[in-house]
Amino acid sequence: DAVCSILSVNDTKMLLVALDAVDCILKLGMKLNKDYISFVDECDGLTMIETLQEHESEEVYQKAIALIETYFGAEDGEDDENLAPDVNGGTFSF
Repeated sequence: DAVCSILSVNDTKMLLVALDAVDCILKLGMKLNKDYISFVDECDGLTMIETLQEHESEEVYQKAIALIETYFGAEDGEDDENLAPDVNGGTFSF
């Protein structure tokens, strides 16, 4: 909960450290077969990470995307909202 609360600050360096911490915690959870992903989700960590996709820092954006794709990936059948459409002869396809 403490690490997730840091994800709401507006300091880029603090956000990068917090995102790295969340990544390490989730990676360790997977290694130990612990469901730390649910803990992060329960303390609104996923919502905060999703919000960081619109952060002004490209590095924060990239780390947020990587966390979401690695640990909270889109479920089968869901469209990825960050997926760029394919342009096919003047038409778009998703």
